[in-house]
Amino acid sequence: MDRFMGRFRHGFGRRFRQGPGAEGKPVTLAQLPTGQSGTVVEILGGHRMINRLSALGVRPGLRITKVGAMLMRGPVTIQIGNAQVAIGFSMANRVIVEPG
Repeated sequence: MDRFMGRFRHGFGRRFRQGPGAEGKPVTLAQLPTGQSGTVVEILGGHRMINRLSALGVRPGLRITKVGAMLMRGPVTIQIGNAQVAIGFSMANRVIVEPG
């Protein structure tokens, strides 16, 4: 059994060994720890999602702070300047942030 499992290592959880939000390592907004700030590096999505996030104030190069998140893939609340905005989990999972 061990020999069989050794051949098919899937590496699940490999990216979490250092812990999400390690300094300088880009993570998604959903992985960023609550209370930590970061700079938006990239938005993975089509024109509609980029335009929607841009209208909410989430743009590459801006500094944002994760205020909170609900359990079980609920909305993620972020602070941009003086405004707080809540976005869906799947949308937050497509925003790449560099912590620090």
